Amino acid sequence: AVPARVLYITVLESSREGINSTVADQMLIEAYFGPEEAHAYLPLVSTLSGAAAGGLAAVSAQTIVVPMDVISQRQMIMNTESYKAHGSALQVVQNVMKKHGGIKGLYQGFGLSIMSGLPTGSVWWATYGGCQVRLSSYTALQPSPAADHPILQYAKRGLLQLLSGISAAVVASTLTQPLDVVKTRLQVGSSSSSSSSMVVVAQELWNTSGYRGFFRGLGPRIMHMGLWGTLLSGAYEFLRHVSRIDYEF
Repeated sequence: AVPARVLYITVLESSREGINSTVADQMLIEAYFGPEEAHAYLPLVSTLSGAAAGGLAAVSAQTIVVPMDVISQRQMIMNTESYKAHGSALQVVQNVMKKHGGIKGLYQGFGLSIMSGLPTGSVWWATYGGCQVRLSSYTALQPSPAADHPILQYAKRGLLQLLSGISAAVVASTLTQPLDVVKTRLQVGSSSSSSSSMVVVAQELWNTSGYRGFFRGLGPRIMHMGLWGTLLSGAYEFLRHVSRIDYEF
């Protein structure tokens, strides 16, 4: 959803820059280290700020995504007659709020969405931010007239984006896959127990499939997250670049 993406990027940018400025410039660099010593801590600062900003952005976006999902899912399960009679988005919202005690009805499943989105967003942007700083020294061009050519500069930036995005996708997917698998099984009701919980679902999965069961679908998820994340981060970095005051086309 476009509104959710706009909110995601807005919260990500504002919180990431704010945390970077506070930690790097005030608390860490100015208070404890000199300029040269502080440079060595930039990857750590970038990683921590990325984790915090990514988590905040993910939670913020879910405040829009979850109600939209609830509305669309209610519409999808309606039969033709019901949809024609009261299937508009406004009517669905009114019915959900009436049946479930107000606006909280629109946030059914919010906890499960946060359970997956928060750690994934935090780990993805933490890895991405750390790689951006760490890999920038390896992708730097040697000073020369040719190195200042715009095409080479864009190529360098693109390579850095690609490497950081792929690294973030691999790390975030691998670390959060078990949680995502449990969340999905909990949502679709695959547990044999009538009172399913995260612990029950995880125990059943371990008993039936071992640790491998927690990593089912890891390959496709890495590919999806790598593609989506690289495109999103590329658009994010491009907007940051063109919005600079000193930017010239």
